[in-house]
Amino acid sequence: MVLASNLAGALAIAWVLGNTGVFRPEVRQAFAEIGRESLDVSFGLAVLRGVFAGWLIAFMVWLLPAAEAFRLIVIVGLTWLVGVGGFTHIIAGSVEVLFLVTTGAAPWQHYVLGYLIPVLLGNILGGVSLVAALNHAQVVAK
Repeated sequence: MVLASNLAGALAIAWVLGNTGVFRPEVRQAFAEIGRESLDVSFGLAVLRGVFAGWLIAFMVWLLPAAEAFRLIVIVGLTWLVGVGGFTHIIAGSVEVLFLVTTGAAPWQHYVLGYLIPVLLGNILGGVSLVAALNHAQVVAK
């Protein structure tokens, strides 16, 4: 339910960005270029980039309880790494690709088959593998 709600929010944001006058045409053109860059990767590369994003986001969630006063720095820093690394994240990246869908620049099946499925798979593999490794390390250390 959380994933579906987040994707619905991403779709709503993408629609507003692409179909209202909130941003000037040249800014919307830049959004389209970013979306095409996100969509223009192979299935395997999208999965691999998703694994790295999954690791970083799972690491962030794992760090937050201990971060206390530095939570904002942890959140901003690790999500910044996802962006600067060009990694694919199912929610943040969906806004980019759904922008293309909501403006008619890409069909739904390109989003589902070329982004949603491989990125979700990569994020799950990355997040689960990091959590498993960290939990294993904690058990072995005792």
